[in-house]
Amino acid sequence: MKGLWTMAFVVCVGAAVCGAAGAADKTVTIVMLGDSTTLCRDSEPGKKLTDRVQAHLTHDFKLNVNVVNAGVGSDTIKGGFRRLQRDVFKHDPDLVTISFGLNDTGLLTPEEFDEFLVKTVDAIQAESKAKVLLVTSTPFVNSKHFWNSRFAEKGGLDEYMDANICAKMRVLAEKHKLAICDLHTLFKAEFRTDPALEAKVIRSDGVHLTDEGNALAARYLVPAIAAELKAKEGAAE
Repeated sequence: MKGLWTMAFVVCVGAAVCGAAGAADKTVTIVMLGDSTTLCRDSEPGKKLTDRVQAHLTHDFKLNVNVVNAGVGSDTIKGGFRRLQRDVFKHDPDLVTISFGLNDTGLLTPEEFDEFLVKTVDAIQAESKAKVLLVTSTPFVNSKHFWNSRFAEKGGLDEYMDANICAKMRVLAEKHKLAICDLHTLFKAEFRTDPALEAKVIRSDGVHLTDEGNALAARYLVPAIAAELKAKEGAAE
């Protein structure tokens, strides 16, 4: 049922976006700002998350699209904020996805994460006309990640991130009516349905995505991106 719904959504939104964007024959620029799970250093060209997103938007939505990979390994939202001019604004984006949280869990306090997330969203809205799509981090596999012992007394590494970092994104999205693609919740739901999937989509380090993981993330991200592009076109009419 989920697959049928997703396909119907893709066809419906895709037709609307194509009608608006295709008529103008405009290149739609999407900057994906994030950490190593956006960078996908260990994935071959064509199998990185940004490549998957571009392929789906091009083939399924018939969009003339340029997806910019603005992922940096080991980065936090604080680092993302500091490189907005270099990695985001210079591309004059139509939409910016913001995906941080994994490194922030061990390097920033939840309050610092929230502070710089707000600063990042505010800067994008003030300095560009881009739509913003928040993206929660995909899950940790506690038993495989070297930070696990640090968070044992805090309820578990992934549980801590979900409750203290991903939750900040959810609250900001609701408070300011921002779009959000909650990959953490979506992936965890997939794992409950198919426990064997976790090992297929998350690498042995307990954090980075496999090529199959990138494909799964793109499956959820693309409809969310397309919906925001449709809303942007509608607002411009």
